[in-house]
Amino acid sequence: TNISNVKISKKGFVLEWKKQGKQTSGYQVQYSLNKKFTKKTVKKIMVKNNKTVSMSVKSGKTDKKYYIRIRTYKNVKTGGKTVKVFSRWSKIKTVKTK
Repeated sequence: TNISNVKISKKGFVLEWKKQGKQTSGYQVQYSLNKKFTKKTVKKIMVKNNKTVSMSVKSGKTDKKYYIRIRTYKNVKTGGKTVKVFSRWSKIKTVKTK
C-alpha cells in the first residue's frame, strides 16, 4: 500500500493511505526521526482493521522531521499457528511537526 497524504496536526501528524483489497488483515506503520529506521529510534503501530485508512499520531515533539512508512500484513494459519505475512514497505514520506 502507499501513503496518500500526511497532514501536520498539533504536536503530531495525521497519516492517510490507500485501502487494500480483501487480501489483507491490517497495516503496520513505522515512524522515526532517523531515515534509516534504526531499532532505537523507530516507533511501530499495528492497525488491526483493514478498512481503516487514516490515523493520527501524537509525537509530543515540536519542530522535528519524521520519516514514515507503511506495509500490509495478512494472518495466515500454518501448522496450527497463526503467522503474520508482511508486504514490502511503502516509499518513505516525511513531515515536519509544528
